[in-house]
Amino acid sequence: MCNACDARFNRFMRDYVGRRDVLRGLGAGFGMAGATPVLAAGSSTDKPDKIFLAKRFYTLGAGKQTAQAVAVSHGRIVATGDRASILGLRTAKTEVVDFGNATVLPGFVDPHMHSNFCGLRPWLDVGPFTTATLDEARQKIKAAAAQTPEGGWVQGKMLDPSIMAGKPFSRSDLDALAPSTPVFVLESNGHVAYVNSKAIQLAGITRDTPDPPQSRFGRDASGELSGRLEEPGAFQPFIAKLPNPTLEQLAGFLRADLDDAASKGCTAVHDCGIGGLFAEADLALIDKVMAGDPGVRYAGFLVSTHFAKWTELGLRPGVRAGRFSLNGIKAWADGSNQGGTGYQRTPYLNSENRGALNYTPEEIEHVIRQAHDAGWQIGVHANGDAAIDTVLSAFEHVVGPGGGRPLRHRIEHCSILHDDQIVRMGKLGLSPSFLIGHVHFWGRAFRDHILGPARADRLDPCRSALNGGLRISLHSDYNVTPIDPLRCIQNAVVRDMIDGGEVLNPAERITPMQAIRAMTIDAAWQCHLDHVCGSLEKGKAADFVVLEKDPNLVPPDEIQEIAIHSTWLDGARRFSA
Repeated sequence: MCNACDARFNRFMRDYVGRRDVLRGLGAGFGMAGATPVLAAGSSTDKPDKIFLAKRFYTLGAGKQTAQAVAVSHGRIVATGDRASILGLRTAKTEVVDFGNATVLPGFVDPHMHSNFCGLRPWLDVGPFTTATLDEARQKIKAAAAQTPEGGWVQGKMLDPSIMAGKPFSRSDLDALAPSTPVFVLESNGHVAYVNSKAIQLAGITRDTPDPPQSRFGRDASGELSGRLEEPGAFQPFIAKLPNPTLEQLAGFLRADLDDAASKGCTAVHDCGIGGLFAEADLALIDKVMAGDPGVRYAGFLVSTHFAKWTELGLRPGVRAGRFSLNGIKAWADGSNQGGTGYQRTPYLNSENRGALNYTPEEIEHVIRQAHDAGWQIGVHANGDAAIDTVLSAFEHVVGPGGGRPLRHRIEHCSILHDDQIVRMGKLGLSPSFLIGHVHFWGRAFRDHILGPARADRLDPCRSALNGGLRISLHSDYNVTPIDPLRCIQNAVVRDMIDGGEVLNPAERITPMQAIRAMTIDAAWQCHLDHVCGSLEKGKAADFVVLEKDPNLVPPDEIQEIAIHSTWLDGARRFSA
């Protein structure tokens, strides 16, 4: 390695080691109530059936941080070290796999995605990654309506008025595009949707229909339905009328999503909304897919709205079956900042709107208390800074100082996060999981049109959170952004905005190694999977991703472009380029 590369590598390792003791201290001894380890620690007498070699393994464990070789027996790691010492363990039956000059990391863990989105695979994509403007989206919807047979629906996904130029959608707008065909279009954030008059008629909703709990039917100044729906409760009357895929079709869609995750280097994903659409039927779908041995581990949060149902079914935290575990309860305090429904301390730019809470503060506290008292980890979605305030107050009333640590309670997205809130989170033992794609895809819109520069600078403040002693993770919130851990790592390191390439608050950049931790061991810790994966240590699963280049040694704005050679789960190849 060249002298310059050596110097860069040493700086990265010093930065990591300087933070390691703090991060390990936060995680020490915090087990999940009722959890059953999937793997037992390896015995010193284990002989490897496989030995893996590479230029460098980043172990991210408690001991030496790099290795040249890893020995594996029956899917678990029995030793790491230099080539000579590990090759000295082989027997006549040991298979040796040499990755040459590749770099190997623990398998990536996406700590916040959604299986509910798998059913959107066949929907019409009218989002910004495929559609330049809202007018182009309109033309797609009009063309789809003309081709939809009688009794069918136009089902659109990924719309995003916050970063797509043009006039926002309305009921009358959709009526003109599809006067006799029902239309349901979901924004990419999953918190806002739009419908036309035909859909409203079929759903049986009128201007006198009360808003569902934690949700809203949009209305104009006269009280007439505007066609805008806010939050899933308002979607349900329409979803009930949509043509639904069969269980077999949904299972195929979810398997395809998990295959895509493996192709991006993921060996584990964490679902943050199991049961959000069809309660126990959602759980049955995941059971079906996981019984088929997909190429990733799967863990998740059950939605708080069906807490009584989960209790009735006797569900408890821990392993459900094989590589599928349940670890927590998920609640939504507010909506989407880019959708204007995140709850803010002060109004959105050029508006009197502050967004809204989905629950009263008392209801949020009740949700947290019942889950905490039952031994569940809790993840509360909070995007706006006022929503974060409300959630922190609820945790203070329920768990008190340090009370969030044993169960590893989380705040999901935690988007507009201030220094005073970081201090409160630290005292409570809470950790944030950041949707880091907000910075890259929506940063300019937040800065210039939605929140203004001061609040936009507080978007996903990774460095401030780490400096405040918090253990962070990065996530995709799939389908909001694609599952792509290397892109997430680059977003946290560079903080560039896709529209023009400017940097959003460079003071919040973190190093590649810190970002890698946030998508491996620290994400696994947040998901109660760190006893199984997240680092390459003796006794853990041989879950890893093989990269053609070292993310620590390429220019930061090229991290996303690193080719993935292969992904391995329990020492078995699950993806190969």
